[in-house]
Amino acid sequence: MNQAILVMTYGSPEQYTFEGIAQFFTNIRRGKRPSDDEIEHLYNSYKAIDKSPLQQITKNTVELLQKNLNEYKIYFANKFSNPFIQDVIKEMENDGIEKCICLILEPQYSIYSIMGYERFISSSKIKFNLIKEWYNEPKLIDYWVEEIRKIIDQIGDQSYKVIFTAHSVPVIAQEYGDPYIEQVEKMIRIIAEELELSTENYTNAWQSESDIGIPWIKPDVLEYINDKETHEQNYIFAPISFISDHIETLFDNDVECKELCEKYGVNYYRPPMPNCDERFIAALINVIEKNKENEYLYLNGDINTFDEMKSPKNDHELKMPEFVKKLIAKKGKENVKMPEHIRKMLIKAGRIKE
Repeated sequence: MNQAILVMTYGSPEQYTFEGIAQFFTNIRRGKRPSDDEIEHLYNSYKAIDKSPLQQITKNTVELLQKNLNEYKIYFANKFSNPFIQDVIKEMENDGIEKCICLILEPQYSIYSIMGYERFISSSKIKFNLIKEWYNEPKLIDYWVEEIRKIIDQIGDQSYKVIFTAHSVPVIAQEYGDPYIEQVEKMIRIIAEELELSTENYTNAWQSESDIGIPWIKPDVLEYINDKETHEQNYIFAPISFISDHIETLFDNDVECKELCEKYGVNYYRPPMPNCDERFIAALINVIEKNKENEYLYLNGDINTFDEMKSPKNDHELKMPEFVKKLIAKKGKENVKMPEHIRKMLIKAGRIKE
């Protein structure tokens, strides 16, 4: 068997100690250790949920996919914890894998998420078919519709609002055409139409932003709740940018959002995450089937980025866009590179020359 599927997810702390959280957080920050206060905050969040189940959920997902897709050998890797993507690719090379479908367990495409995985995918022996987005997969839509409808039926005649949430991204994402925001909004519209929700019965907000010194897309869900002058009797939180239970749902939703609901006398609801539900496994199989004939390419994450810090030799060469300047001001010149995908989006948008 020389065909494989590489299932990837974000990762989780390997130890739930202060230093274990610090190591995971340092991986997320690309090798730069956060301050002790930042680590302590994340450490306390993990303590509040008694560890993250994400790793085991993903392993179970891989096992279920393997049972249904015998023609492939299925591997599992994390972006920021063991098993790391680079290490699993080496294992695949040693196993003689020649072609690989990459399935990232995040439905929408953003350079703040999916692009981060692409940086780690490199091999001269394996051709890759990277599935970049699957937010509009009908079986995934059906899952959310069915689970939200159950809650609405349970609520009955009481007032309610469905609050669709997704992981926030920095505002500068809008400046260079990151498709994530549009994909989230489109997914919300599809689900709302399927549920026949009136505009009064749903809204969208953003969650889980990080304090990295630049503004994020608003409204933040906690700010949204706090700023409302009146509240419905019931709030249904649907975190549609996630597919598994982990800290963003178990803490950011089930602790922080729930606490605000209790503060304002509102009933809190959240549909179960897809996790390993058979409907979700069927959705992933559909996604793979629809994309298995895509082009397979040799990839090298390092080659697909370049040092745009060098001054252009003439007017036809790349000039540094404003969002890169902002990142440099925050992160330092040595820590910023522009992925090829961003460069192409900027060219298409007419913001830089080819």
